[in-house]
Amino acid sequence: MAQEAVAANGTGGRTKPRAVVIPFPLQGHVIPAAHLALRLAARGFAVTFVNTESVHQQMAGALGLGVDLDRYDIFAGAGADVRYELVSDGFRLGFDRSLNHDQYMEGVLHVLPAHVEELLRRVVVDPASTCLVADTFFVSPATLARKLGVPCVSFWTQPALSFALYHHMDLLAKHGHFKCKGNHLVMPWRCKSSVTFLQIVLTNLSN
Repeated sequence: MAQEAVAANGTGGRTKPRAVVIPFPLQGHVIPAAHLALRLAARGFAVTFVNTESVHQQMAGALGLGVDLDRYDIFAGAGADVRYELVSDGFRLGFDRSLNHDQYMEGVLHVLPAHVEELLRRVVVDPASTCLVADTFFVSPATLARKLGVPCVSFWTQPALSFALYHHMDLLAKHGHFKCKGNHLVMPWRCKSSVTFLQIVLTNLSN
């Protein structure tokens, strides 16, 4: 269907298909999503890529001195139809997200979605020709897509081996391949809540 829309658009027919790519706000997730955005653009999509201000600052800062943080665009010079948009994750830029990891993850789950929704309501002008492409770890876009009446595609940004480990976390714990102390509410890559987190992800995808 997307190829038909691209072809028709080239002859002045149907609207060019649009994709909004939303990675999980960690640099290791943003880079694979950026590669996907470029591939979608190469196939005729008009792409909007959503990054958080904090990850944007990290990526721009990694390039060294002389980089204008306000003007830096990770897609500059690519010659692709990719619009780069920034949203707040709910924390000030100087907040140490690594030191306050659990607090940051709570914000990602409960605060960031509101900022993403505000952006989506601005950029999704034609739901019939738009889809969301969301990082599998970022569960809220599936809910937002239903509210906006657009399809949502899940994109796994990590290697297949990582998915297998997450999927079989209960078996790894059951057979003693790693130990967990206590029954604390922790984030996906720690102990038994990893199973809970993946169950939430899979539930959102199935709905």
